[in-house]
Amino acid sequence: MIKIQGLHKYFNKGKQNEIHVIDDVSLELPEKGMVAVFGKSGCGKTTLLNVLGGLDRYGSGSITLDGCDIRRNTDDLRNKYIGYIFQNYNLNKEESCFDNIADALRLCGMTDAAEIERRVDAALANVDMQKYKLRTPDTLSGGQQQRIAIARAIVKNPKIILADEPTGNLDQSNTVMIMDLLKSISRDHLVILVTHEANLVDYYCDTVIELSDGKVSSIKNNTDTFGFTARDKNDIYLGELEKSDIKSESASIEYYGSAPDEPLKLRIVNNGGKLYLQINSPGVQILDEFSEVKLKEGVYEQKAQREHAEKKIDMSALPTVEGKRYGRLFGVKNSIKSGYVSNFKKHKKGKKVLRACMCLFAAVVVFMSAVFGTSFQKLIEAKEAYNHNVFYLYTPTAEVSEKLLSHVGSSESGIDYISLLRSGNATSDAYMRFNLGSFESFETFYYISDYGTNAVFLDSTLAGDYRLLAGSRDSLDDQEMLISSAVADALIENSPFGYIEEYSDLIGLTSSNFSLGGKNFIIAGVVDSRESAVYLGEIAMARFVLENSSISVELGSGRGYEVKPGEAVFVKKNGSDGGKYPVVNETISIRGKSFKVTEIKQFYSDYYSWLKGNNIEKLDDYRYFCDILKDTTDYEEGTHEFNIMLNELINEKYYEYLDEYYYSEFDRFLVDYYAMDNSNFELWMYFEKGIEECKYIFAQNDYYLAQKYKEQNGRYPTMDEKIDISGGKDIHTIVEQYRRAYENEYSSQVKYQYSQSYNNLYLLSDSDYIALSKQIGDTHESAVNKYGNYYSGDIYYEQVYAVDKEIISSSSGTKPLSTGETAYTVIHSSDPKKTQMWLEGEFSDLSTGSPYRRAIVTPDTIFEQVVDNNKEMIISGIITMAVILLILSVCMYFIMRSSLMNRIKEVGIYRAIGVSKKNLIFRFLVEAAVLMALTVFIGYLGTSVFIYATFSISTLASQLLFYPVWMALAVLAVLGGLCLFCGTLPIISLLRKTPSEILAKYDI
Repeated sequence: MIKIQGLHKYFNKGKQNEIHVIDDVSLELPEKGMVAVFGKSGCGKTTLLNVLGGLDRYGSGSITLDGCDIRRNTDDLRNKYIGYIFQNYNLNKEESCFDNIADALRLCGMTDAAEIERRVDAALANVDMQKYKLRTPDTLSGGQQQRIAIARAIVKNPKIILADEPTGNLDQSNTVMIMDLLKSISRDHLVILVTHEANLVDYYCDTVIELSDGKVSSIKNNTDTFGFTARDKNDIYLGELEKSDIKSESASIEYYGSAPDEPLKLRIVNNGGKLYLQINSPGVQILDEFSEVKLKEGVYEQKAQREHAEKKIDMSALPTVEGKRYGRLFGVKNSIKSGYVSNFKKHKKGKKVLRACMCLFAAVVVFMSAVFGTSFQKLIEAKEAYNHNVFYLYTPTAEVSEKLLSHVGSSESGIDYISLLRSGNATSDAYMRFNLGSFESFETFYYISDYGTNAVFLDSTLAGDYRLLAGSRDSLDDQEMLISSAVADALIENSPFGYIEEYSDLIGLTSSNFSLGGKNFIIAGVVDSRESAVYLGEIAMARFVLENSSISVELGSGRGYEVKPGEAVFVKKNGSDGGKYPVVNETISIRGKSFKVTEIKQFYSDYYSWLKGNNIEKLDDYRYFCDILKDTTDYEEGTHEFNIMLNELINEKYYEYLDEYYYSEFDRFLVDYYAMDNSNFELWMYFEKGIEECKYIFAQNDYYLAQKYKEQNGRYPTMDEKIDISGGKDIHTIVEQYRRAYENEYSSQVKYQYSQSYNNLYLLSDSDYIALSKQIGDTHESAVNKYGNYYSGDIYYEQVYAVDKEIISSSSGTKPLSTGETAYTVIHSSDPKKTQMWLEGEFSDLSTGSPYRRAIVTPDTIFEQVVDNNKEMIISGIITMAVILLILSVCMYFIMRSSLMNRIKEVGIYRAIGVSKKNLIFRFLVEAAVLMALTVFIGYLGTSVFIYATFSISTLASQLLFYPVWMALAVLAVLGGLCLFCGTLPIISLLRKTPSEILAKYDI
């Protein structure tokens, strides 16, 4: 049945205190009979028994049970073949005797409650303990507990019974009783007994294996082992006590033992056939059929028990159990119950504090997750927030720009649109912010600085086929923009106010950080597109790029000039009379594109300069009237008579001179002025609103008075009769009244203001103007805006000269000008994968000259930048969360460890009787789940509900917290995983030890 070959086991192997506790033991044990492992204390007999029963490990050698290696499926083999009887009984005091015995059947996979009860009753009958099955073991005597342990061992009718000092804690009478039972069992089973009592070995054991220092010193076979009798301490032999009788007609009383100190007073009352006894002596014990104390006739005699030993335990009602699933005792239901009892019924102040801490820390974890979630939100939304079809290419030379232009629309590159980057970070799309009105705070205007989303500026022609979802897309002016539905969705989701819920609610919102000509963009419509884009009209997009560029160009159509493609009108800056200027019909280069100068204009800010610049001669009033008088008189100029006539003529005709001669070209001057500079409010009111008084701001006040007098009187006034028809008001006072009346209209209608006061200017056709927003190249110095140097991110845009390589001064110091503009080009692709491959293939050697900038910026690059920008906050959030989770985990660990420390013996017992490691881990896992549900989950649920309630009450909370459902579930999963792991870690650590190590070292 059991075969042992070359068995070795060491304690503290390799250390100075090494013990060779089993030294090369080889045995072959029979299928039945009682085998004793005998020897002095410390010889290794209990260790050998534990190794045989799978309760302990061994080193080298082998042990087979019925041909099966005990090292394989140890728990299954123990439950199938072995019943174990321990010196300390190892009964679970939390369970009844019935359940202690039934556990052996459950561990064999038996689930039929009726069959389990039948077998337990049969096992209890064999050890004469039926009436105690509902008691708990701690209410029984030592002998009774051992009999329960024997019933547990035999209830599954195993082939092998291992008994480790089963009578070590019993008196002589109970020893005989237990040994008789074991002897009876050994008739059909193999019983291996470990003992150091020689009389038990001689009277009961068929084979005696004696150990000495871990080795088998002898093997002896016994014959005629029938056991012996021993006096039971609970038996009272009446023949050994002095007897006295008291007799009467109605009663006969026998008294045994010595006389009491005081006379015994006994009353017997027969009332209606029912007897009542009253006795005045203390310490009286009533003996009935359930009493352990028995009265026996005669005196005690010790003798051999041949007849008694022949009586066998009836195992007919206990057939061998053929289990299908061994080692599983605990299910969900009983594990939940034990988890609640162990953690909440057994109250300890320390545990209460730890449970409160767990609840609190769970709440903190949820709240901190929502706070730091805003950083993760940017990462999560980055793939959607940034366009997957927009690239940025560093464009330092005309050659790079030309190559890009030549491949727009080609199937090779997949590029369908390009433009130069106007401003912003060259490694990401722009972040657009919007102004909101606050109805909640009753303020007429409220600025939310971070209300916005990422977007790239593109030409509205790219959105030509997109479905309009809200607003209007027709005839976009310079201030209006379309936004994609992706941008609109982000704005609606990020809105801090509840009144922005639909696309139509976004129409009319004004950008707070992007404008054109000083006027902020307004959302005119929403189109159906998943790219995060803002679409401007074609001309507006070109102006947006060129507005702050290093070249001075403008639309001829916007200045009242019709300019043909390839031609340019050059406008000199005010007061300029030098520099490298072109001449009419000269061809110049602007950003690598050639233009023929067809006309040269000069900007003049006053009428006198305009006359001079346009070669228009006007005589002053003295010369004008002298020439007239010469033609009508014979007096010589300078004579007294001539001067008298001259003064009279001036007095009569001066206002006629102003209106019909000197200011006869004044309206032409105003037209030119307004064409070059529409930023003058007075001229806007004159040309757009027809307010004539406004034009006289640029002329003499007398000119205005002469005009008004003639309108009222049909003639010009003389200088002597000049009347102030303005009612004593200065012309500036009159104009100021109109200013206040039309200021709001001017602000809303004038979308783009331009002023030619500081720079030279080239007026171009619409198509050429748009083309220059897409390329760079050599530029004539006259087209360079010397005030246009600026930074975009960390990229310095240099002014460019094609001639003279002039050195200029800038805010960053004096430096030579290069032959190209340093800039990035925005590339829109219809096939991003193809475009990326083409860019990397064509421009793999392109370098920005800086380790902090990339030449090719892809959507993936942008995402990496988002990660870098949020890295510090994410890391700090992760560290904070990790600390909180660590504290929570420690609390969970110590609560479960505290619970386990009080139950280590219980765990050892379960392992000893055959409960598998997996099943015990499962039980503690469920217990940890119960603890988590009643602490961590409460804190988690309460805080989560609070956050979601806050979201529903105020949308402003969504700007401060990010806690979607998936994150809530993720936090719950993390909390649950940590709690369950830390909750089972103590039992996992404990179960690394063998059952015998758990019982021996941690028996508390």
